[in-house]
Amino acid sequence: MLFFISCSGAGNKKGIVPAGDSAVPAVPQPYTEKKWDTIKVGDLLFETDSAMAYELVKQGEKPHTNTKGDTLFADSTEVLLGDKHHIAGMGVYQKFSFHSKFTDFPAEVYKGPMAAPDFATDRNAKYFITRIKYGCAHDGVNFAGHYTIVQWGCGAECQLMAIVDRTNGKIIFSKLPFDTSDGHDGIEYRADSRMLIVNSAGMRDFPGYVLMNWWREPSVFEFREEKFIEVQ
Repeated sequence: MLFFISCSGAGNKKGIVPAGDSAVPAVPQPYTEKKWDTIKVGDLLFETDSAMAYELVKQGEKPHTNTKGDTLFADSTEVLLGDKHHIAGMGVYQKFSFHSKFTDFPAEVYKGPMAAPDFATDRNAKYFITRIKYGCAHDGVNFAGHYTIVQWGCGAECQLMAIVDRTNGKIIFSKLPFDTSDGHDGIEYRADSRMLIVNSAGMRDFPGYVLMNWWREPSVFEFREEKFIEVQ
């Protein structure tokens, strides 16, 4: 089958416009970074990109402000209403602090020779030999007096870790109570303390606040006799 297409001016009378005759070149728009307003109401904090109408009401109470009515946060006592499309980042944060401090669980820091990791002490650690050896080679004691924490990524919002005793090379990996198949998200620790904060990522954006829709709850553990005991 053969088609003939006219490229003459007569074709223009039938609505056929040659390419470029009426084309308007695209003008690149300058990038402007969106500005966010940080708002604190009660024990809550959130960021919004507009003068969003919002209201914090008690559970069962009718709102007095004409908000869009999206539930941005709710617990057993109160509800924050607004427009979820104007909320920045992950959502709403709430005031949060641990009762425990690193100084509550002191540890004397070991100064002697550093033992290499002994993979016979935890056979599951052999799947991460390169990671653990590299971590021990580049880090000295960084936890609980004489241990090295080695951490590596296992996907989005997921890390795994091993703990190596630098006095004898013993590895603690298989029986960590907070590392299942999808690990943890963020840890905080010190060389001179036996305290470990797990899932601390939800607390990083705003000091003193924790992200409320974070699917991993921050917890404090005490490391004692090579076991982790949840404190808070």
